[in-house]
Amino acid sequence: MALLLFSATSRPRAAPPLVRSATIAITSDGTRVVTINPDSNSITTLDTKRELVVCTTPQTLSIDGARVFVVCRDGSLNEIDLDAMRVRRAVAAGFDPFGVVASGGRVYVSTHDGIAVFDETTLARVTTIATEEFSHGLAIDGGKLYVTHFRSGKLSIIDLASLAVMNVIATGLDSNVSQSVVISGMRAYLPQTRSNSNNPALIFDSTAFPIVTVIDLANGVNLSSERIAIDIADRPSSLPVDIALTSDGRAFVVNAGSDDVSIIDLAQRRAIAHLQVGSSPRGIALSPDERFAYVNNTLSGSVSVIDTRNNTIANTIATTTIPLDSSILNGKILFNTSNQTTLAKDRWIACATCHFDGGTDGRTWFFKDGPRNTPPLFGIGETLPMHWSGDLDELQDVESTIRNIQAGTGLASGASNCEPSCDTAPPNAGRSKDLDDLAAFMRSLRAAPRVIALGDAALRGRALFASSGCASCHVPPLYVDQKKHDVGTGSNPLEHKGTSFDTPSLRGVADSAPYFHDGSAATLIDVVDTHGSATTLTSGDKNDLVAFLRTISFSTTPERRRAVKK
Repeated sequence: MALLLFSATSRPRAAPPLVRSATIAITSDGTRVVTINPDSNSITTLDTKRELVVCTTPQTLSIDGARVFVVCRDGSLNEIDLDAMRVRRAVAAGFDPFGVVASGGRVYVSTHDGIAVFDETTLARVTTIATEEFSHGLAIDGGKLYVTHFRSGKLSIIDLASLAVMNVIATGLDSNVSQSVVISGMRAYLPQTRSNSNNPALIFDSTAFPIVTVIDLANGVNLSSERIAIDIADRPSSLPVDIALTSDGRAFVVNAGSDDVSIIDLAQRRAIAHLQVGSSPRGIALSPDERFAYVNNTLSGSVSVIDTRNNTIANTIATTTIPLDSSILNGKILFNTSNQTTLAKDRWIACATCHFDGGTDGRTWFFKDGPRNTPPLFGIGETLPMHWSGDLDELQDVESTIRNIQAGTGLASGASNCEPSCDTAPPNAGRSKDLDDLAAFMRSLRAAPRVIALGDAALRGRALFASSGCASCHVPPLYVDQKKHDVGTGSNPLEHKGTSFDTPSLRGVADSAPYFHDGSAATLIDVVDTHGSATTLTSGDKNDLVAFLRTISFSTTPERRRAVKK
């Protein structure tokens, strides 16, 4: 099909297009579609079918005239000449940037530490706006910048004239995985996942719920009565991450876990169509005349074109050839999807539901073993065993998680090889290509690069880390000893795996709150107040120790593997 975005009879909307961060976007005149390709480190223009390598792991983009701004996981902000298809400039944006929008002579980038503001002409940094943690999706409307917060689900509203935070609106204590926001009139729509981690009797379909949160912007409140429960509106879907709204009251919700799009009547909050697309769809863009919707399938290297007149897939356009090793690509698809009965019952849960992009949801869940804080998986292949009880001694033992938590039938035939425990049963490695591929992908997971200079406090803290005994269990450079210890946190009556727990690595510890196996320490200062010989330190020494802990990253540690069971 042709890539013309206007039909012969329709007209563009009179209202200016919403400026927002996205993995796929359309120029304001509707003539060009641009998409990011995270694993190819590139962007593609669909009309010319030209692909340009930009940076390492692009996250989102924003189009402003003939320029495209792209932020990448390597910490860069890139300005691209869309006509020439070349990178004009690249500057440092900050740690783990995700969202980018360009408007009014400025470029705004969401980072772990707040919103970085740049002059659009020079790309010189103007300021950084302090926000709550994990700022992510961005949208600009009516002189305001709307910011989602990935783990808390909150929505911050920033006045662009004063660059001050006007309001922070909560969307519920269980809201999570908040990647994008769309503004329509005086309503904000946020695709999210509800993490039902307070439930002490979990089964697969009571853990996580796909929703679209609706916020009344005039009064600054969460409209729980208008919230769209996608699992009720549509057949169970997983991990909604983006949304597009039409003027006739339809919502096109992109579900990254179940690889589909739910088309929902907003008035009735009921699905009127359900479309399977490619692997791990992460974004949607609506043409200015609302004639087509374009869905970026990040792990298929394609864009699905939806004909909005009849709610069908009109075309699928290749955008890139993903350069990952075939085993790692297959493993990444398996990690991110709930769309296979081997992995999940009723398309409900993916590995990525709790470990989105390999990270953590910041929640503590009541599992059969007891309360368990979700750890990040970065570098997991270097620090085996896994699980807080240290009972998974090879990556392929996630077969147990697939069967017992996600309620899948399993990637290997026969027994799970995890009874009575994975580390006392025969090995799972080599039993299934899919299971080995999933393990290969998990072994490849790396955090965003972060190097923090050691100030005076951190230097004092590093000395204390060694002298107070911390380094005896958290052994550099991996900051782990691969052993279990009783640290006095296992007295919970719901604990069923003993009182000794696997030593967690401290790499990236500043970004993985809460702490301990049960999430009982909310902050790093809580950890040193209650844990080991650090409890005897002075208040100043504890602050110095925390300053050092916050500098420990994944940046330059060598790989070290533990032999798996024979």
